[in-house]
Amino acid sequence: MLGIGVFWSIGGVFLTPTMKLYHTLLVLFVYLPALWLVISRPASLKQLLHERIEARLFLVLLVWAGLSLFWNGEPGEHLSRLKRLLLFCLLVCGWVLWARMSEQRLRGTMVVLGALNSLYSVAALLWLKPVFGRMSGFGGFLDNPNAAAYATGFVMLLALPLLPAMRSWRIGWLLLQIPPLIYVGLCASRGTLLGLMVVALFYLVFLAGRRGRWIALLVLAAGAMLAWLEPTLLARGDSGRFELLQSAWPILKEHFWIGLGYGAGYELHLWGRPTDMDVHNFLMHTAMQYGVPALLVWCWLWVALGLRAWRARHTQLGLSVLLLWVFASVAMQFDVFSLWERTRAMWLMPWVVVLLGLSLKVPTNSSAAEQN
Repeated sequence: MLGIGVFWSIGGVFLTPTMKLYHTLLVLFVYLPALWLVISRPASLKQLLHERIEARLFLVLLVWAGLSLFWNGEPGEHLSRLKRLLLFCLLVCGWVLWARMSEQRLRGTMVVLGALNSLYSVAALLWLKPVFGRMSGFGGFLDNPNAAAYATGFVMLLALPLLPAMRSWRIGWLLLQIPPLIYVGLCASRGTLLGLMVVALFYLVFLAGRRGRWIALLVLAAGAMLAWLEPTLLARGDSGRFELLQSAWPILKEHFWIGLGYGAGYELHLWGRPTDMDVHNFLMHTAMQYGVPALLVWCWLWVALGLRAWRARHTQLGLSVLLLWVFASVAMQFDVFSLWERTRAMWLMPWVVVLLGLSLKVPTNSSAAEQN
């Protein structure tokens, strides 16, 4: 049952027509099975906390977010936000415990998600038309170009290293990743495109593998060609991102140590006018809501995950997590991502990276049989 929930937590972003249906099925296939798993396997949860500093840092952030409800200035929302935190903790614990039981089973689930992503992209390319020059999804979570591009690009990177064991199937698997790449390009999300190009550059510089380097070169060439063929990508400027960051600095200075509190709103200025827009930068948003010390804890957790993925880069799943980590590190600087939000397209970053990172086991020299 929880295996279906693991698939649905990511795949449901593509499949669900309404957010209500997505969250209803999360209760059925994730929260309830996760509760049973946590209750029935306390030793496994204790082992996870003992082995992984990232899990302990996650709990520190969770507890701090709960405490910050006392000063967030929205007492009417305390119970609902506390419930959201507890459900989020349940999802993370159940998801990771299930994944750590069998890495092969987790890998199989991710392969199915990669195939779903390719089919979704093909369907979008065939039946959807651009609006104002940009593609979107079929509705639901992917009803705008940025969400569609981030989700599709994210799952494409997740799937790309998961090559089949049979060599004859590998070319087909790589070809399956072409429709998502084209679809992302047509969505014209600059944060997604920049993230993909940084991943390609990272692979060229730091990772071995002639086949992978050719793919990285093709991605870089495709990105450069898209920027040349679509000058509007650069002509759109920074969309007010820099002004939003400047407007956020006074708020951060005023709430430097403990932040505004979980869920607290803030008012920024864009183009000289007040706006309720998010600051569009994950690190700044986190610091504003929870304080700079909490941001440093998050950075510690994030770096630890990156190091874990680097040490496991010779496995297919480890390489997937490493590429996602690089992609998310870039993408979170440019759009609306935040801690503890309800699951949606933007939820994939950073939390799926955290879930997969906590599920990784660094192979020993004798057991690293699954090579890229």
